Amino acid sequence: MLKKVGLMRGICLLGMFGMFAVGTGCGELKQLRVENQQLSQSLASLQQENANLSATASRYESELNRLENSRRDLESKLAGTGAITKIKDGSVSIVLPDSILFDPGQTKLREQSKATLKKIAGILKTDISNEMVRIEGHTDSDPIQKQKDKYPSNWELSTARANSVLHYLVDECSISPTRVYVAGFGQFQPISDNKTKAGKAQNRRVEFVIISGGG
Repeated sequence: MLKKVGLMRGICLLGMFGMFAVGTGCGELKQLRVENQQLSQSLASLQQENANLSATASRYESELNRLENSRRDLESKLAGTGAITKIKDGSVSIVLPDSILFDPGQTKLREQSKATLKKIAGILKTDISNEMVRIEGHTDSDPIQKQKDKYPSNWELSTARANSVLHYLVDECSISPTRVYVAGFGQFQPISDNKTKAGKAQNRRVEFVIISGGG
C-alpha cells in the first residue's frame, strides 16, 4: 500500500514537473517570437534608413556634378579675362582679383576692367538669366590708412567696391536690379594667408556668387 501511494506521488510530481517544463518552454518561445518581431522591425527600419541615405547621397552627387559642369562652362566662357571660377557653399562663384577692377585703395572701376564686367553681364543675361547674384567685396587684413574718414574699416571699403561693380552692371549693362545685391566681408573671409604679399593679393577680390533657384 505504501509503495502504491509513493508511486502515485511520484507520478503526480512528474506530471507537475512536466507541466511546469511545458509552461516554461511556451513562455520562452513566446518571448523569442516577440524578440524576433522586434528585430525584424529594426531591420526593416535600418533598411529604409539606408535607402534614404543612398537616395540623399545620389542627390548630392547629382547636384555636385551639375555645379561642376556649370563651373567648367563659365571657366571656358571667361577664359582670358583673369576671372577664376569655383564652387562656394553650394553655388558657382566667379572671382575677380581687385587688381583687375581697381587701383590700390580706390573704389572707382578701372577702364580696362569694364570689358570683363561686360562679358560677365552677358553671361548673366543669357546663361544665368533666372538666378540671383550676390556681389561680394573682400579685402586683405591691412587696416585702412588713407581715406580713413571715408572708409573707417575694410567693411566699408569692401562694400563700396561691391557697390561700384553692382552699379556698373545695372546702370551700364542693363542687369535687372532685382537680381543683384551686395555684401561686404572686409578681411573676414580670406582665401589665402594674409602674411604674404601674394596671399593678400588673392584676398583682395570681388566675387559673383550665383544663387541657384533665385533664392
